Amino acid sequence: MKSPQRSRRRGVILTPQGLQKLEDAKSASENYENFGKRYTREALSFRMGLDPDTVAKVFACEIGVDRQTLKYCFQTFNLQLEPNDYQLANPDINPQEGYTKNSNRIDWGEAPDVSLFYGRTEELATLKHWILAASGTNQAIPCRLVTLVGMGGMGKTWLSVKVAQELQGQFEFVIWRSLLPAPPVNELLADLITVLSDGQETDLPESINHRISRLIHYLQSRRCLLVLDGADRIFTECAALEINCRDCIWLHHTTNGEYCELFRRVAQASHQSCLILTSRVKFHEITPLEGRTRPVRVLCLEGLEVADIQKLFATKGSFRGTPDEWNRLIESYAGNPHVLNRIATTIQQLFDGSITEFLEQKVTVFGTVFNSLDPEFEHLSDAAKATIQCMVLNRQPISFSQLRTKMSSSVSSQELLESLELLQARSWINTKAGLFSLQPMMIEYIKSFFLTKSSPNFNRSHIWSKNFNAK
Repeated sequence: MKSPQRSRRRGVILTPQGLQKLEDAKSASENYENFGKRYTREALSFRMGLDPDTVAKVFACEIGVDRQTLKYCFQTFNLQLEPNDYQLANPDINPQEGYTKNSNRIDWGEAPDVSLFYGRTEELATLKHWILAASGTNQAIPCRLVTLVGMGGMGKTWLSVKVAQELQGQFEFVIWRSLLPAPPVNELLADLITVLSDGQETDLPESINHRISRLIHYLQSRRCLLVLDGADRIFTECAALEINCRDCIWLHHTTNGEYCELFRRVAQASHQSCLILTSRVKFHEITPLEGRTRPVRVLCLEGLEVADIQKLFATKGSFRGTPDEWNRLIESYAGNPHVLNRIATTIQQLFDGSITEFLEQKVTVFGTVFNSLDPEFEHLSDAAKATIQCMVLNRQPISFSQLRTKMSSSVSSQELLESLELLQARSWINTKAGLFSLQPMMIEYIKSFFLTKSSPNFNRSHIWSKNFNAK
């Protein structure tokens, strides 16, 4: 006699509305009880009385959990779990559209292998909520464009691939493209339209505006997830011209203007798709469209947590260090996974995996770390460089008015304001309670730069003496 077949347990997951309610309450608690700092996964686990992996499942909204688990999460933040806050989990079919995982069309281009992806649980949950809401759930104003912003090496590219992988079953089309080297806009549009039309539409109009219109037609008629990686490369010249795009870049550089027009129209047009951009800087032309419930969202990536960096290090070998030393190492590089991956190689090869010995050298920035930061620093304006120098000399978080007092009158208040906006957009500085501070790695880089580097386009000694010795 055959034993009865066990039914598959799928459990429940949060709906977009339920996830947003939980995230809002968590954010409010972080602001009032945790000095504005995000709760770590371990801290949430302790507060909720749940295993860290279970907490990750709740926020990821991919794997079903039991309803009591969701109740525990909501009760932690004094919330009541309502019937419309959760739904049955079904890993095979999208409940909104019914796409099976084999019925959609996916084109990964040259997307990297992200099999060694660690952390970013909360960021993934946030992106999934935004993107699914943008695809026809119960959100009044759909999210049509998301920008992942962070300094180089924070993992924007990998996160874009990971979220696209996890949501590929929710869309009819998923396309991932790198903008390195930056293709002309008409070529990119032709590529995207060819894929979205299943190769049927190849005789395209020459006009960029008409091609953008054809792209939007497909974004309206089909549910598409598009990812363009490295969009900041399109605007490299804009960064070199300080931050004031309104008087120069859009008027005199056609390619940049066409990309800006593409992003703006995708953000403004009504459609059921979503475009993800990754960038080291925010795009000021679409900033007016940004907002918590607006069509354009920006997710700023911070560094990874200690546990996630330790998992990354473990793929390279064995490392030795106390908990305090692990914290010091990761804080020195702001949790930047790409930079820390390079540092792990150095620790493994030169110090036999001893974090203790590496930290004793008191050398944070060297070799390839220099190479990755040099181009960004060279493209800053003289006013932005002078602003950084002042912050390094001050050593403590500093307000705008204090910066204004300490800096030379040759740097106007307008230039200082624009410099701070640029540095913040590039994630070089932290802003909290009206005070500005440089990340530890950036402080060490600037110190080392002015001791060991020379720049043909920037007279260090002149700017340094002009701005500070005169004081």
